[in-house]
Amino acid sequence: MEPGRFFIWTPDQPGLFPPHSAGPVRCWLEPARIPPAWLAQFPTGADIVRKTVELRPEHGTPPDRRLLRRRDCEFEIFRSVEEAIELPAITAGFTTLDDFIARAQTILQRRKARSGRSLELHTREILIEERFREGVDFQHGAQSDPDKRPDFLFPSQTAYRDPGFPEARLRMLATKTTCRDRWRQVINEADRIPVKHLLTLQEGVSEAQFREMMQANVQLVVPEPLIAKFPASIRTDIVTLESFLGDLRLSGTQAP
Repeated sequence: MEPGRFFIWTPDQPGLFPPHSAGPVRCWLEPARIPPAWLAQFPTGADIVRKTVELRPEHGTPPDRRLLRRRDCEFEIFRSVEEAIELPAITAGFTTLDDFIARAQTILQRRKARSGRSLELHTREILIEERFREGVDFQHGAQSDPDKRPDFLFPSQTAYRDPGFPEARLRMLATKTTCRDRWRQVINEADRIPVKHLLTLQEGVSEAQFREMMQANVQLVVPEPLIAKFPASIRTDIVTLESFLGDLRLSGTQAP
């Protein structure tokens, strides 16, 4: 679920939760620091992202590194809330196997949903911080064509649907934590935009898969610190988030 992260459970370490570091974890919320409403009802992804921005404003940090640092922080916040809510029930035990399976499925499904939505929400925050105005310079979740909704449309749905608006100034950005075969979903998300930009945190793809993406006019956008994990032969063809934002400004997509 998290690129570059893995956990190993051993026989002497039961439970669904890997132990967090005994040292100071900057974004880990002890129960006393968790908003009471979150303990009554698990917070939404947007709630956790807002808390992340509060704890990690990262003013002056380049967008690529800001994104990765906040993702790490958000994951710590999520796990701390998850542990505070779920661990008491886990340690109390279950009377039936079905109860245990149902609880485990709820936890795992919540983790999957968080991971899929997280990158999209963090990207929206960074766009706003970089002075892209929502509704003017970009739209989040707008419909491009019937039954098609790219994560981000630049500058707007109105511009996209205006035949007189230059296609050269239109952009779209999809966000997928990992792309693998899912990158093909991006190909048909905006018919007027020939090159589809795809922001991912996946740590590397094969040269063959990258060539297939390029042939389909899918341009990978990868945070700068992760580019070193890709084959050397394709690194110069990958766009960073900061470069993508620069392209938006140069193309005139961002209004003055």
